[in-house]
Amino acid sequence: MSWLPLSFGAPMVLWGLLALPVIWWLLRLTPPKPQTEIFPPLKILARVLKREETPQQSPWWLTLLRLLMAALIVAALADPVFNPREKLPAEGAALALVIDNDWASAADWGKRVATAERLINDAGSNGVPVVIAFTAEKANAEIGPFDAATALDRLRAAKPRPIPTDRPAVGAGIVDQPLGGGDAFA
Repeated sequence: MSWLPLSFGAPMVLWGLLALPVIWWLLRLTPPKPQTEIFPPLKILARVLKREETPQQSPWWLTLLRLLMAALIVAALADPVFNPREKLPAEGAALALVIDNDWASAADWGKRVATAERLINDAGSNGVPVVIAFTAEKANAEIGPFDAATALDRLRAAKPRPIPTDRPAVGAGIVDQPLGGGDAFA
């Protein structure tokens, strides 16, 4: 379950939020016992009139604080994840990576490689084959599918090149690959 940059690993636990009205009712039913403080000059008055007062209900702010704590506990049990990763393709499909390695990509090449490595490692841990193509390679004849180790080797061997790119040809080469059922392009 994903909501904006927040995702829950166990979204079924969020059904526990439905228990908040019951918790509110229990808190209203059983208010906390007041704490007795002895003020010495008033001992004379205490002897005259001895009466214990119990509040009908707990203060609204205390009830609200308790409900908020219960809601936060339920949300924490749902295993929240900020900025979740995209899901990999379905079983039997391949992950297709088209990496732009022309001269303009040299400035952020490290980030591109790190992102591609993360995706390839995720694919490798799930047994998903990888199709990898570079836009500034003269011959993209061998674009896959590869296993994760081979794809990582090809990625690490690549570098930005000062030659023109042929993105339409790379796109056509990727489309011609047998990627399987739920294809995913990154």
